[in-house]
Amino acid sequence: MPCIIQVIGKKDSGKTTSIEKAVKRLKEKNYSIAVVKHSHHEIDLQGKDTYKFWNAGADIVIFNDSKCVAFYRCNLDLIFLLPVDVVIIEGYKELNLGKKIEINSPSEIDVVSEKIIKEAEGCKEERYILLDGKKVACNDSLTSLLYNLMKFLNIREIKIG
Repeated sequence: MPCIIQVIGKKDSGKTTSIEKAVKRLKEKNYSIAVVKHSHHEIDLQGKDTYKFWNAGADIVIFNDSKCVAFYRCNLDLIFLLPVDVVIIEGYKELNLGKKIEINSPSEIDVVSEKIIKEAEGCKEERYILLDGKKVACNDSLTSLLYNLMKFLNIREIKIG
């Protein structure tokens, strides 16, 4: 399962900038990263197509542009299944989803960014599957998703017959 790090703090304290700096540095070290941002604002505007799909009852809406963004009705338990090394969450201070790092002012941005990086480096684990008793690295996203799902559901082995 991925390393989960929450960055909490008041509005304009430097959460986003701290996360942005940490993501850049972790990507240089070949980490795969997901970022979850908690907001009280809705991204879907009433009357737009994605809003219409949600309103019709869709469980997943994919907005496909050059970067392709997927939306789903959020259940934060799903973050444990993301096929990444690190999930950095901005906000959700009332929930205990992972290691919490608090920032109080923009003067702490560099310190908090370093804390995020250290935390990520401290919990990275080698991902592998056992195939005929041998460890096989799982570096692609679908294999990682399967690995995370099996770990999340406490499944140790799958046999295909």
